[in-house]
Amino acid sequence: MRPRHVLTGVIALLLLMVIVACGAGEGEAGGGTTVDEVEPVQILQSGRVFTVDDVVAAGWKNSKELSAETLPGASSVWYGFFQRRDVEVRVYESHESAIASGMGPADVATGRGKPAPFAVGGISATRTSYVTYAIVGNLILTL
Repeated sequence: MRPRHVLTGVIALLLLMVIVACGAGEGEAGGGTTVDEVEPVQILQSGRVFTVDDVVAAGWKNSKELSAETLPGASSVWYGFFQRRDVEVRVYESHESAIASGMGPADVATGRGKPAPFAVGGISATRTSYVTYAIVGNLILTL
């Protein structure tokens, strides 16, 4: 499968996960997901190394490069859009580096890194920038 098709599929999968997650629990008090209901992180194409150009070829619109200094191990960070949704692309040297150095910051950016009372909307809950993420080869895509 070509990189463009893989990345298009992953971004579409992320969008679907966001739509499903946002609709989950609407009829419940509090209207959110609990820590136990958090979807697992998608990890795909572990043997591949992608570039930002591969993501652009898949339909992602690159807007600007962000500073990677606060993300240990990241070689670059890019912000852009896919189907009118914010998508951040974090580039690591390898798949192993993305997992070892990138999962922690991605968990924090999506709210997965919060202690249980905060993750379910407790008194001190904070807003996170992104809803979910996936690891695709050496990239972390946050949405």
